[in-house]
Amino acid sequence: MKMTTIRNERYQQDEVLSAVFSAGSVLLFCHISPDGDTLGSALALKLRLERMGKQAHVMVDGFVPSYLAFLPGADGILAPDSPVPAHDLALAVDVASADRLGKCESLFAAAEKTALIDHHGTNSGYAQVNMIDADAPASAILVYRLFEQMELSMTQEEAICLYTALSTDTGNFIYDSTNAESFSMMSGLMQAGLPLAEYSRMLFRQKEEKHVRLLAEALPSLRVSRDGKVAGLYVTQAQMDKVGANDGHAEGIVNYAIDLEGVCMAYFIRELPDGRHKASLRALEPYRVDDIAAQFGGGGHKLAAGVTLDMPLDEAVRTIEAALLWGLRYE
Repeated sequence: MKMTTIRNERYQQDEVLSAVFSAGSVLLFCHISPDGDTLGSALALKLRLERMGKQAHVMVDGFVPSYLAFLPGADGILAPDSPVPAHDLALAVDVASADRLGKCESLFAAAEKTALIDHHGTNSGYAQVNMIDADAPASAILVYRLFEQMELSMTQEEAICLYTALSTDTGNFIYDSTNAESFSMMSGLMQAGLPLAEYSRMLFRQKEEKHVRLLAEALPSLRVSRDGKVAGLYVTQAQMDKVGANDGHAEGIVNYAIDLEGVCMAYFIRELPDGRHKASLRALEPYRVDDIAAQFGGGGHKLAAGVTLDMPLDEAVRTIEAALLWGLRYE
């Protein structure tokens, strides 16, 4: 079943398709600190473009998290200091703003033709052609819509990439953003031979030892305020180093705060090697954290956002807690 086509000045599906069909070579860009949606969607596009006889590469400023290393093509992702392949089109996937390209921003801007595919409502439409749908639960949905307009059947590898993208951005289909289109897409992925049980376990049940050890470092820091409605956790760089953890091992720790009974808003703060602190924010309806993250130069979605703060840990904790408490002001 074909998915509904949207028409507005920010949703240029036909124009993006035309740009893709016209290009002989495409350089795909992911956002910094890449997650399942940006990587899975970009790698699915790479696979499809190569089947169409085009040259395609994926570039990202950052390492592929170890829990996503299984993605087909993940071992071939380029760093921004790699030789830049010749390309007719630069295509950003799930990148909410140009600065989220990190060190790849100048490469993207220098391309003769640029396009983007994204589901962040805060996206300004910084490419020449833009396919933005803030109602889509993941950028993978938009990629799937493009695939439906192409005369190729879905392969199992493409299905694995798109399942990873969709399931991680919907919290394994439990976030409020999950909609009927999500399950329509899943039906198509299953028909393509998606090994659901295998990859669902890899993504949502299987844990690396370093993740569990980092969680053990974080849990004693638990702070609960405002009658149990705001909760948070944090770790220092020394604790990250102690267990040998990297960015990927911190993924999901914030859920232990937001999943506490009675909690409406939550955070997880971790120190970065340069002394700054990255805060992951979460909220439950009717509250939101995207506007809170935006106050500090961050961004994201209504219920899941992030920001990097250039301040000491204790100040970062106080700042984020105060901001989340402010977010409860309309009770």
